[in-house]
Amino acid sequence: MHPISLLQGALVTALKSDAALAALVGNAVFDAAPKGRAAPYVVIARHDVLTRDGDAAPGQEHRMLLHCWGDQPSRKRALDMAERVIAVALGLTAVGLVVTHREHVRTETVIDDDTGWARAAVTLRFMSE
Repeated sequence: MHPISLLQGALVTALKSDAALAALVGNAVFDAAPKGRAAPYVVIARHDVLTRDGDAAPGQEHRMLLHCWGDQPSRKRALDMAERVIAVALGLTAVGLVVTHREHVRTETVIDDDTGWARAAVTLRFMSE
């Protein structure tokens, strides 16, 4: 199985299992943007992988962008969601991959012009073998 599928599947499963995130979004964690879905929800907007082979094993650098869509015009809900996403991601393990590095790179927020709702964009970096 491809490293993107392994890591992304593990992250979606871990996010759906997090009680604090579920209190904010229910089971609304997606690995593809939902069509017509009302907020709140979390979606993996982008996942890129670069080969970073080591001496003993093939390795990958993953960059993931997750969007946390709040259902309010305030950034608070979106940032509460982002906080849980980061906490879960930094403790992530993946079946079929050894995750050797987990890093929160940045969080950006915006109030969407079309909906008026807040969105937090969370960028994560992982190294895997």
